[in-house]
Amino acid sequence: MMRALRVEQTAATGTAILITGIGVTAALNHGFGVALTWLLPTAEFGLVGVLLTVLLLATSALAAGFPWTLTRDMARADGTDGHNKADSDSAVRAALVGNVALGATLAGAFAAVQLSTGAILPGVGPGVTLMLAATIVLLALGQVLSGGLQGARRFSALGLSRIAEIVMKVAVGIALVAFVGLGFLGVVWALFVSAAAVVGIAGWALRDRLPGPGSLAGVRTFTSAAPMAVGTATFGMLATLDLLLLPAIGGAHGVTLAVVAVYQAAAVLARAPYLLGKGISDAVFPFIAKARTAADAHRWFLTGFKWLPLAIIPAQMTLLVCPGALIGLLFPAAYADGAGLVRIITVGATGAIAIDLLTKALYGRGRAVSVAVRMPGVVVIQLISMLVLVPEFGAIGAAVSYAAANWIGAGLLAVAYLRPLGYGRLPLRTAVHWFVAVGALVTILLAAPLVPRPLDLLVMVLGLACYAAIAVRLRLVSEAEVERIRKRLTRSTARSDAPALPDTRTTLSEVAP
Repeated sequence: MMRALRVEQTAATGTAILITGIGVTAALNHGFGVALTWLLPTAEFGLVGVLLTVLLLATSALAAGFPWTLTRDMARADGTDGHNKADSDSAVRAALVGNVALGATLAGAFAAVQLSTGAILPGVGPGVTLMLAATIVLLALGQVLSGGLQGARRFSALGLSRIAEIVMKVAVGIALVAFVGLGFLGVVWALFVSAAAVVGIAGWALRDRLPGPGSLAGVRTFTSAAPMAVGTATFGMLATLDLLLLPAIGGAHGVTLAVVAVYQAAAVLARAPYLLGKGISDAVFPFIAKARTAADAHRWFLTGFKWLPLAIIPAQMTLLVCPGALIGLLFPAAYADGAGLVRIITVGATGAIAIDLLTKALYGRGRAVSVAVRMPGVVVIQLISMLVLVPEFGAIGAAVSYAAANWIGAGLLAVAYLRPLGYGRLPLRTAVHWFVAVGALVTILLAAPLVPRPLDLLVMVLGLACYAAIAVRLRLVSEAEVERIRKRLTRSTARSDAPALPDTRTTLSEVAP
């Protein structure tokens, strides 16, 4: 099993592994968030929400430039001759040094602000602050190692590191919060241990590709990382500004930590489908980067894009139509007011899914500047809209700002990506079939609030099953694809002798998860 962690996999296997891993991690991660709503007082859960937002913002910056540059370089390197090996080694060193240095800078800035003002996490002392700073440095190292695994197409190791991260976080967090009674401090320890677990697993799985001491790649590597850093960091800010600034802007207008906690719970639920989309885009990115022609790269993009509606639309529609039932199932009664927030944030999360796939497609084709010049303006739009809407509408204003900014960003990136390719259009027959499938799903879901629990949950399951059946019947999913999925689900283990890359003539359906 440990040997399999260093085996390259195809996009099909990679997608299956990452989607499975994301399914596990999403369930555990969101279950952890739900458990904390029951284990912690509402105000303390609000403080945890601020902490997670700070770390998410730091992670967005640390996952931005150097990891994606390393992913792209490793995906393109063949490693067969000394010249390419030397170039690859210097790029790995540059990425490691650059990202850890960036992590240390962010950790120092966080510690300086928190220790001097206490404004980020009210009431948190020096010891916990330094532990969080160390966690940020571990996140920096873990992110760049994960980027190397993705570029090397070692999806098994990447998936295992992600699963180990959330398993350690949940196990340590629940143990320390529920059984030891450490509360907020228990969450801090859980985050530190989980970050260390990623470093350990990813470092072990990539150790044969990690060079010894030597020269760093030249300025070109750092300059190529810069636009990726700007684009990814600003995209990460779109996912964090609402939670980070809601208490700061709304504090003088009646937004309490309890309100922030409700918003955090709504965001946990509404943004869950984004993780599924991210698994698909992560799996196809190395192949977009490796593609020899723009046409091949676009086919890989469509490979990911065609599966987003099948995986995401059912979950999004359920969240839009039945948020109250899901909140009542997962969260304590104090969070019941979050149903409206779930709907708005779900709309925004759909735009975020589109941004994620478009961003990685542009990165893979060396067009990171297109992202870097557009996304900062979108963040400015979100910030201005929050300054206007939050004082007047509170948490609803933050959710609307999040949704609007994400869809503006998705539109701008879609134009940038499609302009060189031509826009094309969706065939009318296909559009009608999608309308029928989604219409049937929504019609059934509308009945869920009308029946008592647990029958409402059964109605939701019925709607999802009906949607899947119609999608297959109308050939939105072909019979061959259904058979391929069935075989992959029943296959006990992936073949370790699969080719590193499929033939460029491979049809789109052959790389479906």
